[in-house]
Amino acid sequence: MNNRQRQLLVVFLASMGFGLLGGLAYSVTSQMIRPGKIDLDRASPDPNSSPTMKGPPLPLQNRGPTGSDCVVPPGGGPPVTKDFQPC
Repeated sequence: MNNRQRQLLVVFLASMGFGLLGGLAYSVTSQMIRPGKIDLDRASPDPNSSPTMKGPPLPLQNRGPTGSDCVVPPGGGPPVTKDFQPC
């Protein structure tokens, strides 16, 4: 066996060793981190309960002029009054 063949054999065996070591590390870690079965029944809400709002109540919106005072701008968008206040 000449020097070139010996070098190729060393490179081949080293790459096979690294591949086997990587595969072993992958299989060990995937077994350690295996996800368990997820129980979705606990996460579903109770169908008999109604949703409740937490926190302070929302402020009431003061409605301005309605009807013919409101126009949609030429470029589109929400309706506004003549002084560009939202309706």
